[in-house]
Amino acid sequence: MKYLLDTNAVIAILNADERFLTTLKQHKEREIAISSIVLSELYYGAYKSQKTAQNLEKINLLPFEVLQFNSQDADKAGEIRATLERRGTPIGPYDTLIAGQAIANDLIVITDNVREFLRVDGLQIENWLK
Repeated sequence: MKYLLDTNAVIAILNADERFLTTLKQHKEREIAISSIVLSELYYGAYKSQKTAQNLEKINLLPFEVLQFNSQDADKAGEIRATLERRGTPIGPYDTLIAGQAIANDLIVITDNVREFLRVDGLQIENWLK
């Protein structure tokens, strides 16, 4: 595994964004994972949408490994949150968890939310949506 998809990256897949899919197809499926945090955000979006069943089906058909958030991820996320708060540059709580998980597992976050994630020291980021 090498890449961790952020929520906006998975949404690009679900919406069949050609630009994103072109880059995605250059990688092996086993190199890519989705955080259980991202999965929670996706389910939330599906349940509040008007096409709940259709969106749930799309989510459940995603072929990627779901990386469960564990205590090492939590430790790193806590460190990131404290560091960013000390600097006065916090990021969203879910982004903090995703960043912690990515760093703890030496993964590259695939996101269109580069501006927030750039605040996290040591986090590797790629934007396949531009």
